[in-house]
Amino acid sequence: MKFNPQKSTFGRHETFPLRYGWLTKAIQQVNKEGHTDIFKQPEVAMTRLGLGKNMVNALQYWLQVIGVMDFNDGVANITEFGRALLGENGDPYLEDEATIWIIHWRIASNPELATGFFWFFNHFSMPRFKNGEVLLSLVDFVGQELKNRSESTLKSDISTLLRMYSPTAGRNDEHLDSPMSLLGLLSNEVSGSYLSQRAVRPFLPAVALHFALQSRFAEQPQQTPLPINSLLYGGDGYPAPGAVFRLNEEGLMAALAKVMESYPNCYELRETAGLHQLYLNSPPLKATDLLKAYYQGRAA
Repeated sequence: MKFNPQKSTFGRHETFPLRYGWLTKAIQQVNKEGHTDIFKQPEVAMTRLGLGKNMVNALQYWLQVIGVMDFNDGVANITEFGRALLGENGDPYLEDEATIWIIHWRIASNPELATGFFWFFNHFSMPRFKNGEVLLSLVDFVGQELKNRSESTLKSDISTLLRMYSPTAGRNDEHLDSPMSLLGLLSNEVSGSYLSQRAVRPFLPAVALHFALQSRFAEQPQQTPLPINSLLYGGDGYPAPGAVFRLNEEGLMAALAKVMESYPNCYELRETAGLHQLYLNSPPLKATDLLKAYYQGRAA
């Protein structure tokens, strides 16, 4: 999804990061009923989901950001994508790390509903920073690109993002930490600084980058190649897989090689007039078809 300054969202997570078990609970509850309007009834939702009122609101927000549910007049329905990702033939309990990487891509590539997260992973490039520095940078970005937002709302986004992606030392209750902290994209230091560095990331699942690339090609004019520089740094308003997955140039090229080995005849790298570009050799796959093929192959 391309960044549109007219459509942005901050702070709707009520300061609650996405937590373990939340997506599973919601999917199971809606599966049980076929569809549900419990999100219109706070007391009912709190009882059935075992969450506080603000947590229910946050869960509804994350379900929409990731795209696993849609809400028509408050009635929740699992999307086709949601069934492919978290249904019984997908990965309902987030046991496959590739699922978490794909969820991360869905969040960080959604400038409309998760603007602060999109900005952090696609625009903020300081490898080491303090809380105040990243907030100041976001305030500056918003002042230049968007209508003014209250600093407290932007601060809420930054605080939630930092807690969601950085593991908490000494905490062993998986229900309190977010699954996103497993990805190693952000860490905090004893000094109070944070690290979010580009690296090689040899353990990035090929299917996660494949998913991101298919998403990007789906938004391109037919048969238009993607410059490697754009995939690495962005700058065209679209999310950049290299930035979202915090890959350096060596890491992106290694990850692309793994994808091309895992999905032969799908992509082709060419150099024209000194410009490296990635070509797609067939029409982009639907996200649901890609996921179904992956999870079916894993089960086999």
